Amino acid sequence: MGYSNKGNRVLTYLMMLTLLLATTAIAVKPLVAAPQEKEELVLHILQPCEPPPPMRTWNVFYRCRPTYMIIEPLFWYSRGERKFYPWLAESYTEKITEDKIILTVKLRKGIKWSDGKEFTALDVLTTFWCRWLTGWGPTKYLEKVEAPDKYTVIIYIKKPAPLFYKKWFLNFFVVSYAQYGQFAPGLKIPGSIPLKGVDMDELKKKLLDYRPDKLIGTGPYEYERFTDTEWIYKLRPHYWVKDLGVTWTLETPKGKFVFGGTKDYRLWDKIIWHRRISDPASWPLVKAGMFDYTWTGMSEDVYETMKRNPGYWTCTGPWLHGHCLYFNCKRYPLNITEVRWAIAYAINLDEYCKVAVEWGPESVVPAEWPVCISPSDVYNWLSKDWLEKWCNKYEYNPSKAEELLKSLGFTKKDGKWYLPTGEQFKLTVHVPAGWCGWVPGAENIAVQLTRFGIETKVIELDWGMWGETIRKRGDFWLAIDFWTYGTYHPWDSYNRFYVSYTVGVEGLGFNPVQYVPEGVSKYHGKVNATELVEKLIVTYDKEEAKEIVKALAYITNHYLPVLQLHEKKFYNNVNIKHIDCAVGWAVYMDYKPIQIEQGNNPGFVYGFLMCSGLWRAPTPKPAAPAVPAGLYETVNATYKTVTTISSELKTIKDQLSALAGQVGTLTAVAAIEGIIIIILAVAVVMISRKKAPET
Repeated sequence: MGYSNKGNRVLTYLMMLTLLLATTAIAVKPLVAAPQEKEELVLHILQPCEPPPPMRTWNVFYRCRPTYMIIEPLFWYSRGERKFYPWLAESYTEKITEDKIILTVKLRKGIKWSDGKEFTALDVLTTFWCRWLTGWGPTKYLEKVEAPDKYTVIIYIKKPAPLFYKKWFLNFFVVSYAQYGQFAPGLKIPGSIPLKGVDMDELKKKLLDYRPDKLIGTGPYEYERFTDTEWIYKLRPHYWVKDLGVTWTLETPKGKFVFGGTKDYRLWDKIIWHRRISDPASWPLVKAGMFDYTWTGMSEDVYETMKRNPGYWTCTGPWLHGHCLYFNCKRYPLNITEVRWAIAYAINLDEYCKVAVEWGPESVVPAEWPVCISPSDVYNWLSKDWLEKWCNKYEYNPSKAEELLKSLGFTKKDGKWYLPTGEQFKLTVHVPAGWCGWVPGAENIAVQLTRFGIETKVIELDWGMWGETIRKRGDFWLAIDFWTYGTYHPWDSYNRFYVSYTVGVEGLGFNPVQYVPEGVSKYHGKVNATELVEKLIVTYDKEEAKEIVKALAYITNHYLPVLQLHEKKFYNNVNIKHIDCAVGWAVYMDYKPIQIEQGNNPGFVYGFLMCSGLWRAPTPKPAAPAVPAGLYETVNATYKTVTTISSELKTIKDQLSALAGQVGTLTAVAAIEGIIIIILAVAVVMISRKKAPET
């Protein structure tokens, strides 16, 4: 009897011990529903930036870091559509009087700068004034700019007004008065500029010396950090497009489509801009799909690879510029017109255009008539009869080149040309470093001229140094540079040659005063190319403009300060899996006019297409499956039950410690093990049947 009672007590205690172990061996804690993390949407862009961000400043008017999607304009202009899209402004009206044109711009209300201050006309006046201080060319056409109230800006443009006054004064990027108002003393609303009684030279110096510690913008992004090889944006919490629900309409042959700050408006949480240092170095990364958008500088191999990738759209179109061979017309013997002719005849353009390409043979169009007008537009300005009478194609003719040099006293020995002074005729050709198509083109020029007998070597120059070295100092012999057609008008290239690369700089070293034979144009005799360019930009009569273009085309082709080589076509990669389109990619890809800006203005791609929501972030991936309803409550109720049992058994734990060692036989151990298994099973069933409390 004694043994039986003692054994029963032991078994009872062991059962309690088993329950205790079952409820305390597992660390049970209350469960709390974990928040569902939002997927971070990141966009990767390959973009040139010379010099790199660390070598730049936060001053918008002096060597500023990239400001895409931070500093915004009054309107965005789409050249292919000939259309202004309202942005910081919501509308404009135009009034033409006898002596001026008046643009009245109404600003959008409710826009905030990144520092929280309201966007007003004071910011616009400040920006115009800073442009005035820095000598921005178009300000010479302005009479004044005034703001009668916080949301109205009136721009007075003197007559004759330039052809592109709307693009210059409406597609106008605005800075904050909070940062730059210090350079406009006394400016207020109502008010106007130019300011009176101020020392503009002193203010200009202070403005260019200003080193703010950040950008203040109206755009949706701000800098997170930057290095030599990349700069990273983070999304601001509020952006006016979404907050104000602003929308725009895309008018296409397939219909009208509304996009903008709707419920489907989406931006990326972060944008990583990868600095394109060298075109070839980026190609393996492009083919590997590292970038969601690439702007320029792709090879034929990259193009063919990406064209086969169903996740990418390979967009191509007219680039409105091309390669041009610049001559330093001050350096002997390039200061002799006939020497420049000889070099032109020594270059096989067909050979050049097979080499100086980017994404394939169809990426360039040879310049049949080297007058620096787009090959697709040249006959709209100059008739074929006129071109054949007054212009030279400079078709490949090494014999003609040799004849010209010999007539000037040059000699050729052992396949090499020598100057009349006895020195060997040697040249160098500068080219932007690492640029696809450009470097091979320069190398081909060097090969062709060396083959002809003029020893020529290539010098690759970082684009960040190009303006200072080539345009400002004129420190070159030959250079591969741009002819441009960005305004869809011959003025573009002629302004580049006879104003930007001539006035106040060494540049081409070309005398703009030249003789034009009678019969070429109504502008003949001794004419000044720079003055003709200034006249062309204010000439609205097409027939009169053609007469000016004839004189400029003749000067360009005959005196040959530059030799037009070819026109280029652009090519972009767009990752259509990481970039969604609000109107559908099929509609957008079919609508060519708006695509002109993709090759010619990356700011439009980032600032308008993306910030408007026409191109937008993809729909975030679905969140992880939700936890079944009631599970958290059931588990927590079980936890409470187990905790109560554990508390009640606490005193038993102390009593059980005294029984240690009392159970020693094999039979007892086996019995206890069986009992433990049964007790565990019963406990689990009891706990699982425990109902969760009502909530």
